[in-house]
Amino acid sequence: MSHMAPPKRPLAPHKPAQSARPSLHATGYTRPMAILCDLPQGDLEGLTAVIAPLANALALPILGTTTFDAALAADPADPRAVAAAMAEAAAAFDALIPLGVSSIGLAPRLNGEPAWAPPVRRAIELQARLLAVDARGPAGAAIGDIVRASPVPVVVAGHRVAPPPATSRIVVLGDGSPESLAIGPALSALLAGTRVQVDLLAISIPVLGERTEDHELELARGLEALEAAMPGVAVATRRVEPARSFESVAAAAHRVAVATEAACVALATHGRGRALRFLLGSVADSLVRTSSVPLLLVRSTAPAP
Repeated sequence: MSHMAPPKRPLAPHKPAQSARPSLHATGYTRPMAILCDLPQGDLEGLTAVIAPLANALALPILGTTTFDAALAADPADPRAVAAAMAEAAAAFDALIPLGVSSIGLAPRLNGEPAWAPPVRRAIELQARLLAVDARGPAGAAIGDIVRASPVPVVVAGHRVAPPPATSRIVVLGDGSPESLAIGPALSALLAGTRVQVDLLAISIPVLGERTEDHELELARGLEALEAAMPGVAVATRRVEPARSFESVAAAAHRVAVATEAACVALATHGRGRALRFLLGSVADSLVRTSSVPLLLVRSTAPAP
């Protein structure tokens, strides 16, 4: 079991080239290499504070949008009323956009479209590098659907999240399964050439009938395979961490992430059911509900962004 390297000095905060509250739909900048944040109405600041350290580490600007549902704002049969309501909502959103975030305007909900779909569609249209959502807002009930539909990794601010320290480290959780390797190509596309340091982590839980040494060796080999799946990524450590008494995989991973001051915990999801725990996998589901550290989720069947 390797020891964690001391965190490096955090990168200087990324400074947007535009004014404090630039609007991208006004500047004509239409293909950002950026993080798109789905900002819940009523709390535009919370998700921004959570995502800022990761954005700084990746030197990516933060774009902001919010869902606009015409059926809730006006009579859908009256185009003028819908247009007026949308213009009013867009003006209010741009006026309240947090400092350091560039507005791309609203994400209108199309007819027949699920409520969670507009930000995913906007991320695809803008070719964003990441999509950030807040589980504490309306998107919380659809995190599994968003991760499953998104072609890019999804950063999730969980129910108990707190703004992480300014750091350029990411903890990547693996378990040696083929599904867990899916995060490798996604992180390679996202992190290659950056100064972000990655700590690969596997949690060892005692298995009935299996020697602890054999189980930890199997996990260590899984981390070697995970590192091989992310060429160009600066892997600082590979660590097999024994879980403490009555500690779950999610709780142990969260403990290590907090201790190492990680900007986020990254993992692949591999659920197949309709319930959140099956859409994400039990570990990811538990982390969404309990982690104070943001999560970076990649669906196990998703191609690299």
